[in-house]
Amino acid sequence: MSRYFTVIADIATKLYSLAAPYSRKKPLFVLAITLLQGVFQVVGVTSIFPFLAVASDPSQFRNSHYGELLLSLLPKMTDAALLITAGIFSISMLVAANAVSLAGDYVRASYGQGFAHWLRVRLLSQIVSQPWSYFLRSNTGILLKKANSDVMSMTMGVLFPLLEGFARLVTLVFLAATLIIVDPLIACAAFLLISLYYASVFSFLKSRYSKASGEQKNAYRGVMKEAQQLLGGIKPIKVQNAEASFLDRYATHSKTLATVNTRLPIYYHAPKYILEPIAFGGIVAVVIIQAGIGKDFASILPTLGIIGLAGYRMLPAAQILYAQISQIATQRHALEEVYDEFQKDGVASNENAATCVSSKKPAPLKWAHEIQIEDLSFGYPGAKNPVLDRFSLIIKKGNSIGIIGPTGSGKSTLIDAILGLHQPTGGRLLVDGKNLDLSDMRAWQAGIGYVPQDVFLIDDTLASNIALGLSDDAIDLERLREVASAARILDFIENDLNDGFDTMVGERGIRLSGGQRQRIAIARALYRRPSLLILDEATSALDNETEAEVTEAINSLQGSVTMLVVAHRLSTVERCDKIINLMDGS
Repeated sequence: MSRYFTVIADIATKLYSLAAPYSRKKPLFVLAITLLQGVFQVVGVTSIFPFLAVASDPSQFRNSHYGELLLSLLPKMTDAALLITAGIFSISMLVAANAVSLAGDYVRASYGQGFAHWLRVRLLSQIVSQPWSYFLRSNTGILLKKANSDVMSMTMGVLFPLLEGFARLVTLVFLAATLIIVDPLIACAAFLLISLYYASVFSFLKSRYSKASGEQKNAYRGVMKEAQQLLGGIKPIKVQNAEASFLDRYATHSKTLATVNTRLPIYYHAPKYILEPIAFGGIVAVVIIQAGIGKDFASILPTLGIIGLAGYRMLPAAQILYAQISQIATQRHALEEVYDEFQKDGVASNENAATCVSSKKPAPLKWAHEIQIEDLSFGYPGAKNPVLDRFSLIIKKGNSIGIIGPTGSGKSTLIDAILGLHQPTGGRLLVDGKNLDLSDMRAWQAGIGYVPQDVFLIDDTLASNIALGLSDDAIDLERLREVASAARILDFIENDLNDGFDTMVGERGIRLSGGQRQRIAIARALYRRPSLLILDEATSALDNETEAEVTEAINSLQGSVTMLVVAHRLSTVERCDKIINLMDGS
């Protein structure tokens, strides 16, 4: 049993470390309303005692200690009026108890859903704040699972059951205390019987819960991964007629989920169907025993009423508590996934940051003379040889540098290091003689315009794609026209598109040609007036005619901005001020 408490304590500790930055005061309010709910459950149950006592024998009630005390507070009334008053009081207390229970449900739901919203945003922020190397070894489908379905599973399968379980436990404790006052022997016997019963059931099923949790974790990962890969690569997959392979793997994981989720309700709810006849049999036994020792029915009825009503409230509470503990055991994997993601940088305990990515954009780093790459080295973890080996280069302000070399020579790795996406294993990057460190990187990146080979466009307007990251009311239309003209795409936007800059481009720019996407990317890179423009294989995926058009657009920018142009072919960079032939990272 101590092992179970250790597991629950571990779960509660991890939840607290995640929830503490969200709010320390709200859980106290949830706790207060939960305790109040337990008190009102007792009030609601015990309020039936006067009604049953008056209904069974008014004179006996009037002559009892509690009856005399209560009647001294009320005006004189007949037995009929007393019965009506007791009935109204009982109904009122039951309504009040249910109203407080409803309020408790709302407070817990409000806290849980608010925390889930905050955690989803914070977790996605935590993920995107990771270094570029993290994404090189991660699957985006699994990351999406963590940020969305894992937070939802953790909220619905761990947090809510823990909150509700605590509420049920409080109710059980308060009602058990009430029964002990009414009849200690029956109360202790009932509590012991129910506890042993559910402990035995949970012990019998614990290995199944653990297995189901592992199966769910792997199946959810598989479903997200296969769906993301299938839809993300739908074009080549359709051309290769490979849909069936992805669908088969998706179906395998989906079937596992269906099988596991079919078993779980049986594990959660089966015990109550066995316990209910036992509990009813216990009440029957109490009546028979009480009658057998000579007690008349009038004296048994009030006690029996309280036992019956308390049992009516306690059995469902006990069953729900058991089901929620079982649910926590099977959904624990979601908490582990979320918690482990936060532990990468230890940000789970940071109470001051609302998110891990600042919405405040730094001012671009200003420089006037040169960028110096000094003995730069970089190697990927696990690789035998470095990709870059003591590479040095000086880039003068206003110059254009062409970088060519075969596939695998380290061109893109060099660009990623200059962009601040890779931390060099050796050497330094200096700007006007100042060594750039991690604290300078966001300001350095703010002054860079970057055009990759594989252009990413969002499913939005051309304006939103060019001014990526800005709200609609912050976009400068004149600046849009300037950069579109510089990228040689203004005529196409204004003359060939009915909606101009308001034209929707579709997912990943599917409604545009390759050359149009590249020129949109150039316009985007120029929009924020960069001091350094980097074009990484920006024309390699284009046909000859389109490549010539894009190259012409690039060449027209020479002298107006410092440029690094990476290409496979010499013809793309022949007009650059300097050409570097990169061979084996040096």
